[in-house]
Order: sequence, then structure tokens, then C-alpha cells
Amino acid sequence: MVRARTYSDEQLLDAVACSSSWRGVLRALSLAGTSAAGIRSVRARADEIGADYRHFRGQRRWTEKELRAAVAEADTWTAVAACLGLEQESDISLVRGHAARLGLDLSVGHGPGAHSVHYAVQPDLAHLGRAGTLLAAAWFTLCGHDVSWPFEPCRYDLLVETGQGIRRVQVKTTTVRAAGSWKVYLSTSGKGRRTYDPEEIDDFFVVDGELGYYLIPVAVVGGLHAIHLRAYEDYRLSGPAATGAASQAGKDESDTRA
Repeated sequence: MVRARTYSDEQLLDAVACSSSWRGVLRALSLAGTSAAGIRSVRARADEIGADYRHFRGQRRWTEKELRAAVAEADTWTAVAACLGLEQESDISLVRGHAARLGLDLSVGHGPGAHSVHYAVQPDLAHLGRAGTLLAAAWFTLCGHDVSWPFEPCRYDLLVETGQGIRRVQVKTTTVRAAGSWKVYLSTSGKGRRTYDPEEIDDFFVVDGELGYYLIPVAVVGGLHAIHLRAYEDYRLSGPAATGAASQAGKDESDTRA
């Protein structure tokens, strides 16, 4: 059942004239100012009786058809805004945003348009070494842990705050397959390969070539230069939902040291 209006057309015209928003119109008519249905109703009636609400804040004073015509005719975005009767600097960004949404030619005064640029994005494992620390940080963050990066180069890549305290995490990545398993080096290269001391780090976060994640306490692999991940499936992370994995790794190391 359609509810009868509680205001006259004259009252609506007066409310529109003295208001700067549709919520203000509702309040001027003694209606609930938060009612979306109320806004739709008074706006529809205002359009029917030709009420002029161009003075409302945030209201567009131009149509999409007028924008299309302005973009086609003008040679700069400032000129486009001027064609639409706009003068503020912020209006240019507004107009450009609507033009992009409509798929209009954004090359006006600015070379090739953004909408005409197409490029393929494809992950490449050649970049896994660079991405490893970011992937680890994202995983810990998704698990609800606070993550910090050291200010200066040191033996760990991340500091992760867990329920068992702060963990020093060294991130390793691998794209090497050997004997049917991913092989990852846990030592550093240089004049000679150097393993990580349990006094330097607490955990290894390993990312394999299939983007599988492992969280392995250093006490479990201490002194080893390299490992095959197939032997460490118990430390494989099932995904962001495995929020207890980091805490479990800390518990494992505590048990090992004990």
C-alpha cells in the first residue's frame, strides 16, 4: 500500500530551496532524515514538479550525455570542466573519474588514455626470492600477528610477535627440485657457506616453487646447510587459516630445547 504524502508540493519546493541536501529536505518536511526510501520518494516527486536542486552540495549539475559531449569537444580537462560549468580544481578529478567509468577518451590533453592501456600480469618464479619476505609477512599478518622489519641488515628477515613472544624469522625460497622434492638451502653463501645459529634466529619461513609455505623452527634443522622439504611436511602451512602454526612452531622449539 502506497503511503500518502504528508507534505504539499509547495512545502516540498520550499524545503528544496532552503536545503543543501536531500536529508535536509527530509528534515525540513519533518520526515526521518536517515530514510533512504524517504529520499527516493521526495526526490522523485521533486523531479515530477520540476524542483531545482542544483545548489545541493555533492550533486552533479551535468548529465553523462553532457560529459560525453564536453570530452569530445574540449582539448584539456580544465576545458571539459568549464564546459560543464565547473570551476573548482577538485571538479577536474571528479570529471576524470566519471569519464574513466564511462570509458570515455582520457587522452584529452594527456596522450594515450588510461582505458586504452592493456597489459598482462603474470607471476614469474624468477622473482620469488624478492617476494619471499613479503609473502611471509603477509601470511603472519593474516594470522593476526604483528610483523616488523629490522632497520639494519641482520641474520633474520622479520620479527613476528606471537603469543609466545617475539620470533626472529629468516625467510628462504626455493625453485630447485631434487629427488622428487623441493630443496632449500638454509645456509648463506660467501667465502664459505654458513649455517644459522639458534642464538641468531628462531624460525625458518620457507616458500617453495609451488608457493607452498613451511614454518620450521631452527632447532629442528640446526647445523644443516640444505634440506628436502618432503621430509618436513609436518611443518607445512595449510594457508592463512592455520593461525596456530606459528605458535605451534614456538612450542616445538621450546620442547626441543627442554
